[in-house]
Amino acid sequence: MYLSGNFGELRNNHFHSGLDIKAQLGTPVYSVEEGFISRVSVSPYGYGLAVYIDHPKIGVTTVYGHLDCFASFLDKIVKKRQYEQEKFSVNLFFEEDEIKIEKGQIIAYSGNSGSSGGPHLHFEIRETKSEYLLDPISFFKSCLKDTRPPQIRSIAAYPVAGVINDGYVRKDFSVVRQNNGTMTLSTPLTAWGKIILGVKAYDYMNETTNIYGVYSIRLYVDEKLIYSSAIDRFSFDKSRMVNSFIDYEDWVRHKSFIMRSYVAPGNYLPVYGEVLDQGVITIDQERNYKVRYELRDRHGNLTTCMFPIKGVKRNILMDTRKNANLYNKDNYVTNNEISLFVPKGALYENVHLKCSRNSDNFYIVEPEYVPLHIYCNLKVKIPADTLENKKQYYLARITGKKEIPYTGEYKDGYLETRIREFGVFSVKCDLTGPVVTPISPAQWGRQGKIRVRICDKHVGIETFRGEIDGKFVLFEMDGKTSVLSFKLDPAYVVKNKKHRLKLVVTDRCGNQTVYKNSFYW
Repeated sequence: MYLSGNFGELRNNHFHSGLDIKAQLGTPVYSVEEGFISRVSVSPYGYGLAVYIDHPKIGVTTVYGHLDCFASFLDKIVKKRQYEQEKFSVNLFFEEDEIKIEKGQIIAYSGNSGSSGGPHLHFEIRETKSEYLLDPISFFKSCLKDTRPPQIRSIAAYPVAGVINDGYVRKDFSVVRQNNGTMTLSTPLTAWGKIILGVKAYDYMNETTNIYGVYSIRLYVDEKLIYSSAIDRFSFDKSRMVNSFIDYEDWVRHKSFIMRSYVAPGNYLPVYGEVLDQGVITIDQERNYKVRYELRDRHGNLTTCMFPIKGVKRNILMDTRKNANLYNKDNYVTNNEISLFVPKGALYENVHLKCSRNSDNFYIVEPEYVPLHIYCNLKVKIPADTLENKKQYYLARITGKKEIPYTGEYKDGYLETRIREFGVFSVKCDLTGPVVTPISPAQWGRQGKIRVRICDKHVGIETFRGEIDGKFVLFEMDGKTSVLSFKLDPAYVVKNKKHRLKLVVTDRCGNQTVYKNSFYW
């Protein structure tokens, strides 16, 4: 067995929740144990086609995602429900006596559906009652070759109320291998006051070029354990706390994962073990502090990095987090036709919040690189409220040349929406419907398949619905290519005649495009 991703791997806004098992398209997928299908989901995004099997005898649920197709017995059930609901994306739930499954029974075939970067099977194990995610790798160790330890790329040092190498900002240190096989810093680290450390590292396995997440981190100072973490279980509602586990600003700006050896007060991840003073290191003596990082993978392979921190007395800045907005309370910030509500539980630690509107009618919510766990409400004044259809207003977060759209509710000249990132925002309007582009329509009848690409320039697609000869037909959507497809089937379309196609596509601002065409099949 070869993996393209492991459990707990760091991802955008979440920890990876299972194992990604390399598999060619169409590889049979078997149930690991007897049980019953409790849920089936179909979506152009996320897990794509996925099957959830409850195993009451052992109290867990197994999940199989990014499937190419379901086994025929299950495909008939799902398609029937899709036609009843007249939509492609469905989330179906089943009772214990509806779809029983035997151990080793084929339930589906592996694929690349949803938000998948390549053909593989996404496999999860969850505690059925709590829905806590468990690392499945302990069941597959005998199938995996792994004698390679994690590799450390760099060490980061952050001044909390202190100084790093005579500076008041984060400092990165590359590492080199010593003769005894351990790692150390390539340049000296001096500090004074309160600091925290972070490590950038990846794990590896035999016979693959993939990089994986590191399972366990332990940090010692003068032989005293001050921080430890091990990613072997977590719940979905805590998964976004990965943004507090890492250096969030470095991820947003450079797409780099630095794992901070620090636990913010609002971070309740169950991955932390023994932690002293939240992981904050106090350097208050002019001497060498002996630091040791130990990183392990699930097979026990160990990498050690040892280095001194030299205490050099310097003047330090005050901790700027004092007198800030509190992470454990509701926060309201208003200024110049913009208001922000940050509910309790959105912040991981105390932050100075600020919002403003500049002369170019951009709304600025600061600090930009603060991770948010739950949604906040942002309300802004529409600079020129001239549209008759108020639903066509939306808010765009500006990140360089890219815009991320947020639709919202209009009320009395204001637009209110929910955000999960701070930054620079601008009120925009979407006056045009989605673009519908037929793919080789002259070949539809000959190929027995209709293919159409849909896209929206501003806010994205909300819904689509297809009809042939006035009756609903089930178009499937590939989220990666934005292509809708329908395989012509005599169960739904009469053969040997001319047919009329109607496709209605609606964007998130309510703009609608109706595409019509005819073909012979």
